This record gives sequence, C-alpha cells and structure tokens, in this order.
Amino acid sequence: MKRLRYSLSVFLAPFVAFLLRILQKTIRWEKRVDYELYRGKIIALLHGNAFGAAMLGIDRGIYALVSRFRDGDIAERFLHSLGYKVVRGSSEEGKPQKGGSVGLLKLTRLIREGETVVITVDGPKGPYGKVKSGALFLAQKTGVPVVPLYVDFDWCVRFNTWDKFTIPLPFSRARVRIGSPIWVLPEEDLEVKKGELEEVLSLLSSGKASERVGVLQQN
Repeated sequence: MKRLRYSLSVFLAPFVAFLLRILQKTIRWEKRVDYELYRGKIIALLHGNAFGAAMLGIDRGIYALVSRFRDGDIAERFLHSLGYKVVRGSSEEGKPQKGGSVGLLKLTRLIREGETVVITVDGPKGPYGKVKSGALFLAQKTGVPVVPLYVDFDWCVRFNTWDKFTIPLPFSRARVRIGSPIWVLPEEDLEVKKGELEEVLSLLSSGKASERVGVLQQN
C-alpha cells in the first residue's frame, strides 16, 4: 500500500503543480514582490508555508533544496513542473549520511554563480520553526544574506501536521512578509544566528513584525 501511495504521488505531482498555477492566478496579492531585490540570495521559508510561497517563484529558475529520499522524488517532480530547479540533499550541514555535505556544496557553487536558492529551514521533519544550520552555513561561506519570507493567506486550509502545512484557497487575499536580510560573518556563531532567524520567522508568521524585522517588499 505504501509503495502504491508513493507511486501515485509521484505520478500526480505535475498535475498538482498545474492546479497550483491555476490557483495562483486567482490570488489577490496585497503587494507585489520586486523579485530583482532578492536575486542571488538565500530565501528562508518555513516548511508548512512552502506550498503557498512556491507561487512567488514560478518559472523563475530558482534552486530549491530537496530531500534525497523518496519524499524528495515527489517534491522534485512538483517543483520542476513549476519551473524550479532542484538540488537533492539535506539542510543539515555536515551530515553526509543525509547528503547534507554534497547538497550544500552544490548550492555554495550555485550561489557564487549568482543563482537564487530557497530552503525550508525547519524541514524536512521539524520541529516546527526550529531552524537547521544549512541556510546560515551557506550565507557564512558565500557572503550573501539569508532573506526570511512568509506568505499569509486570509482563506486557507491548515492541516494538523508538525509543520502546520497550509494550502491557500481560491480568491484568497495574500500578504507577503519579507524580513530584513540576515548576514552571517565568518566569525559569527551559527547557533546565535539560528536563534535570530527563528525569531524573525516567528514574527513574520504571526503578523507581529517589528521595526527590527523590517519589510522589504514594495507596492
């Protein structure tokens, strides 16, 4: 049964991506994002917000880090159908058994070539909102910032899963909240920066953004 469910999910992934393209055209965006502001940077998402946030990067050739295990096969087909590019690996730096070192090495090269990368920083298995070190490690090695991003929908379905996975409903109003870039200097402690990124994403997701978080998107 598990194998059948997996095969069906892989088969249906492009169809789900097609439906998301249609859904995206019905969304009423309060503000449009100037994508050029974030080109060549590392965009940090919460895992449960990834489905809705994926609408912002359709057909822009953004690179996404995806698990190298079976669930990553589904995500890879889905993202390719939306015009994303995929690197397989883990967001946990330094864990070869999870493909972390290989995946982050590829992303390091891509970022230095000016590519944009998106990472679900509390994935793939949580806990919710707990940032892994991968995105910040990349920022430290490449000298580009991490940009926290959250998309809020007034009409949506939120599942009772560890990541509070959210699917927007047609004709929902969407608000894009983007925090000020987080830079990671070579001498800075990644554990401290993880706490900073967690705080910003928490504020963005709760709608309680302070002056410290900032908002970069333009009308």
